[in-house]
Amino acid sequence: SFFFSFLVSFSVQQNKNTQFYYSLILFDGHHRRPSTMTSLYTNRVAFSLVLIFTALSPNAALEVIGSGYGRTGTDTLREALNELGYKTYHMKEIVEGRLGSDAMLWHAQMENDCSDVEALRDLFERGGWTAALDFPTVMCYESLMIAFPQAKIIHTERKSSEQWWNSASNSIMIIASLFPFNVLHAVIPFLKIRKAMLNSMWSKVLGGKNITISDDDFPLGYKEEFIAAYEANNARVRKVVPRKRLLIQDHSKGWTDLCKFLGKEVPEIPYPYSNKRRDFYRFAYKMAFKFIFGAVTAFVICIFLMYKLLQLFTKNNKIKDL
Repeated sequence: SFFFSFLVSFSVQQNKNTQFYYSLILFDGHHRRPSTMTSLYTNRVAFSLVLIFTALSPNAALEVIGSGYGRTGTDTLREALNELGYKTYHMKEIVEGRLGSDAMLWHAQMENDCSDVEALRDLFERGGWTAALDFPTVMCYESLMIAFPQAKIIHTERKSSEQWWNSASNSIMIIASLFPFNVLHAVIPFLKIRKAMLNSMWSKVLGGKNITISDDDFPLGYKEEFIAAYEANNARVRKVVPRKRLLIQDHSKGWTDLCKFLGKEVPEIPYPYSNKRRDFYRFAYKMAFKFIFGAVTAFVICIFLMYKLLQLFTKNNKIKDL
């Protein structure tokens, strides 16, 4: 029997309706002369393979953009969107994946007021992300609306500005200054990049003010400014996003409004409720342990290799002496 390996190549032309043009070349297990399939619709196997490759293709486009600040239920929304079949980009993905290149890109975007739309488009298409929300994405949601004009906008917010401040100032704003995170951000290369990203991100939130998360007065010294920025973002979303393109997601209503807005069937499982403050710290310390374990492991391996090299060097010298 033949085992097929195949190459699917396609070009995408995006206008009112995205069209895909495929060519499929099949090779048998003995690498005989290939045969070109000119009609996908007459060959069930070839058509199935194209569908699989289309689904797995990393060049996806954002379908959902989140415009709400972190600590407004963005992780709950992330879990909900993932359950509905989206691949969702969130700050957690940057940290868990140690995406240093992403952190550098976001740092540059914060510095340049999200002006590099092509870089943003490439980031999400290259990663195959179909939804994006939370910090730092939210700081560029208007540029992403331009990059992905068909995407829908989902906005999340707390019941009051004070409630948002109490949550954010005791979690995402302060975590990097607590032990052991402050030490890790000073020595782990990825976290040093992330710290630079956070500095530029919080600076952009406050309208370009030079912010450093290690400052003694951060974040408490900027409470009024942060609350004003949060409220301004909520107001601007309602102003700049077309009504038909916007959903203000109320998590207390569960799946109903979200699924209707996205044209999805309501899942049979309960609507998620994640990332309470204790969940946030549990995740943070879990990641800290992973970073520490990785650093210690790397150190031990280096010491072991140096010991082996020293042994080899000593052995060679003894042979020369003989």
